[in-house]
Amino acid sequence: MENQNLTEEARQNLRLDYLPKLRLPLWQRKDMFCMNTDTVLLGEQMVVRKGESVLDLGCNNGALLLYASRFSPGSLTGVDLLPQALALAAENMRINGLEAELICADLAEFRHLPFDVIVCNPPYFATPDPASVNRNPFLATARHEAGCTLETLFAAGGRLLKDKGRVYLVHRADRLGPNIPGAPNPPVNPRGAAPGFFRRTPPAPAGEAGAGQGGVWGIDLKEGSSWLQ
Repeated sequence: MENQNLTEEARQNLRLDYLPKLRLPLWQRKDMFCMNTDTVLLGEQMVVRKGESVLDLGCNNGALLLYASRFSPGSLTGVDLLPQALALAAENMRINGLEAELICADLAEFRHLPFDVIVCNPPYFATPDPASVNRNPFLATARHEAGCTLETLFAAGGRLLKDKGRVYLVHRADRLGPNIPGAPNPPVNPRGAAPGFFRRTPPAPAGEAGAGQGGVWGIDLKEGSSWLQ
């Protein structure tokens, strides 16, 4: 690897994977959050029109930006709280011949010109008792909302999305239920929902969300479908 921003520790924890179906190479760190089924589900279901601008909130290693690249977007932007994640995303953009604006920032403070499409695979769990948080700070940030709550995420989406833009989100249905339908003055309006993993027993499955400025408020969950729109 040529990227000089990667530390020796990072290089020792690297593994090379490929996005399913697209077969695009993706370097991942074994000590950080790695691409999983949720990443693939969201990446395969997002739709970007040619020339549109795309923002990944919490871009990690850039996997979702690689998925977005298949649509020939006008621009790719990723923001993450961890500089180590951005260094890896930069390398993944380089080896795939892509250009992306990669920004280290807290979503609560992040400001930018609005985007046509926002995509996000955020932390799934509310911050528990500190004693139960993963001791690996990279995994703790990826799994728990200490650095990015759903409220912060929705506010950022509303602030950074163009009028008539679209947000694609994957999350646990039992978390989205209490946080979206009854939200006062929602910044983005969900247009529908469907489970990616359907189970009849709790906890609720992960589901994908597609939302837009000016959409119809409410979520329509459909069994047998694979995404939320």
